[in-house]
Amino acid sequence: MTKVIITGATGNAGSAILTAAIASPTVSQIAVLSRKPPFDSSTKINHILIPSAEYPNGFDEISPELIDQLRKDGYESCIWALGISQTQVNKDDYIKITHDYALTAAKAFSTLGTRDKPFRFVFMSGEGARQDEKGYQLFSKIKGKTEKELYDLKNDKFDVVNIRPGGIIPTPEHRERMGFWTGQGFRAMGAIFRPIMPSMIIDSSDLGIACVGLAQGKGWDQRDAEGVINNPKLRQMAQDWV
Repeated sequence: MTKVIITGATGNAGSAILTAAIASPTVSQIAVLSRKPPFDSSTKINHILIPSAEYPNGFDEISPELIDQLRKDGYESCIWALGISQTQVNKDDYIKITHDYALTAAKAFSTLGTRDKPFRFVFMSGEGARQDEKGYQLFSKIKGKTEKELYDLKNDKFDVVNIRPGGIIPTPEHRERMGFWTGQGFRAMGAIFRPIMPSMIIDSSDLGIACVGLAQGKGWDQRDAEGVINNPKLRQMAQDWV
């Protein structure tokens, strides 16, 4: 049985990951770190509100008190799906949310592992990220920089995998929460790319299955030299593990 931490659980990818974790018979407990309650409910979920009176600094600091609680409860892995589009915030905020929060959390969570059972950190990146930071878009540079710095943290007590999904097609349930035009845009993307270029997209439900499997320790041998698993491999994992 696995106990997993999930961030970004109200987003397109994160909500599907949470659903997959709830459905998995080998996930016994889920710590959801988020600014608002997740849409799904389950006795497995331990929702930790961030920021809150207890954790006022939000994701700027993963407090020692929170780490002590996570250690006491026996959490073994994290699926980091917290993120935002570069079109929704300014550059500084995008860097803080995409890079700074992930590195701060990873450094704190790295103390939860042991040599016998290293803590597993699954970082949600995206197709187009470049670790050499030579990409044209801010997304490409910052996601790539974050991947590289996370992978550099890897040691005998802490392991990292960077996953690069393509276009994430939301479940019908989550599409309804997105607003009409956004939801219809994702629906159209799926209709266009699924028959002609399926390797460029992934259903969020399949991404959820792949992420939960990775959090449980499966599929890590599929990483490349940069610690990356790309979209076609994620799609295949979902099919193999369903």
